[in-house]
Amino acid sequence: MSFSRSSTVTLGRENAPNHQHQSEEDHSRPEPINLDLLDEDRVDPFPKRLIIAVDFGTTYSAVSYVDVPQGYPSDSVDPRSIRSIGNYPENYNYHYNDPMGLEVPTEVIYPLDRHFRDHFNLDNPEEPPENGDRVEVQAPDEDGDISMLSDMSEEFRWGYRVHEVWNRPSTHSNTTNQPLSRFKLLLDNSEMTQSVRRDVSQTINTLKRRHVIQGPLHVIADFLTYLLEHTRSQLRRQGFDDSYEKEMILCVPAIWTQKACRDMQACLAAAMKRANFTRADLQNKSIDNLFIVSEPEAAAAHMLSTSAEIKSGDCFVLLDAGGGTVDANTYRVSREEPLRLETEIVAPGGGLHGSSYLNEGFREYLEDLLAEETYLNDGTETIHGIVERITFEEFEKRIKRGFDYRQQRPRKEIYIKGLRDNPAKGFRNECIYVPKQKIQEIFFRHLDAIVEIVKSQLEEARGKGYTVEKVVLIGGFGTSISLSQRLKEFLEEYGREHNCRVTLMEPQQGFVSQGKYLNAAD
Repeated sequence: MSFSRSSTVTLGRENAPNHQHQSEEDHSRPEPINLDLLDEDRVDPFPKRLIIAVDFGTTYSAVSYVDVPQGYPSDSVDPRSIRSIGNYPENYNYHYNDPMGLEVPTEVIYPLDRHFRDHFNLDNPEEPPENGDRVEVQAPDEDGDISMLSDMSEEFRWGYRVHEVWNRPSTHSNTTNQPLSRFKLLLDNSEMTQSVRRDVSQTINTLKRRHVIQGPLHVIADFLTYLLEHTRSQLRRQGFDDSYEKEMILCVPAIWTQKACRDMQACLAAAMKRANFTRADLQNKSIDNLFIVSEPEAAAAHMLSTSAEIKSGDCFVLLDAGGGTVDANTYRVSREEPLRLETEIVAPGGGLHGSSYLNEGFREYLEDLLAEETYLNDGTETIHGIVERITFEEFEKRIKRGFDYRQQRPRKEIYIKGLRDNPAKGFRNECIYVPKQKIQEIFFRHLDAIVEIVKSQLEEARGKGYTVEKVVLIGGFGTSISLSQRLKEFLEEYGREHNCRVTLMEPQQGFVSQGKYLNAAD
């Protein structure tokens, strides 16, 4: 199956509306970027080079790459040769067949010390500009000094190193400086992300008052600096030294405005400069050989080039279920070879129903359950710390990943040292007994919302005379047994109701992080 290179890549939209209210008139797009430029304007048109795709995600990020030998054009890349960066620091839970081992949490913890940049690789004074204008979170500045944390305040931490300290009781005994997560959504000024941007405002403002950062863009640039430093280190271990030319692909949401894309490019330019990654011009916020691609279209392009199930003339819904957002786009495939995305046939849909919101629901449940158990507060041990530790160690790692609402499982036992018996709350023998119904309730709050997103795409397409035959499920949350099963049940019901057949295509092993965007360069 062949695929046209010129069909996938677009920049963000100016004043893009949110998912739910985008009108048909908003479908105008910028001119596509011609990726053949990857092979033009060179002294040697085909030097040895690496094509590197950065997937900066809401909850997890990943980097994929492919080696293009000297003398070969970019479109000669075999998708099977695409690799992903792994071996992230402090990822002790990595298993060989676990695709999440090829992703890293998009989280940071800053020391509350304005001079910490002198000791870390974050001391470049030429930070991303315009940190206030339309990206700044709006929240009242709180007065008063902030006490310094002890051990945690001495280091900048990112990725799994944030998770490492999150298990320590002392991390939660002083809440003045919490981990920053979901900060990607600071670039999305839509109504949908307003609550998230409000939630991170307290930590952002704390860091600004201490002159640790100047604004939200600094957080993004700092995270990317460490991501690219690790990437460069891993590439060198594989024998790809600095003599290889690098072509960068940056994946961004389709609904981002041009302003958001420019801000993201400025952050990446600063990070690449610090990490000695490739040539970047901070003054002009430009990067040599950088191509910005639409996340859903690049993912759809990968499906076209790797799956025999998508055929000419097909209409399909691409459902990207990530950690923060769940996004749906419906496409029609061209009827002639090479296959390409002919058009996006209805307005995109989506919402804040990613897998991290399951954690949020479980966290709220525990907080309500333990609110009156104040005797658990003992020195550095706090109820807040207990809740966070259980949410991460028990729910994130064990309950959530394998939960199947069809199975008749007994209630879940969670040990808490010193917890007193209370039969009315399900407390016995220093354990909370969590009924399956409670976990199922947390899941279905978001599973049902995702079904409504898909249903809306199918009905809008049907109303315009299109027949959608497939729903393609991708993203980290796409590996959830419960999400997959709920979608299958819905599609069966929908098929009976409308006398049609819509099938679910589930994620391929490793598809989450192994190059779903790199095919934009083919």
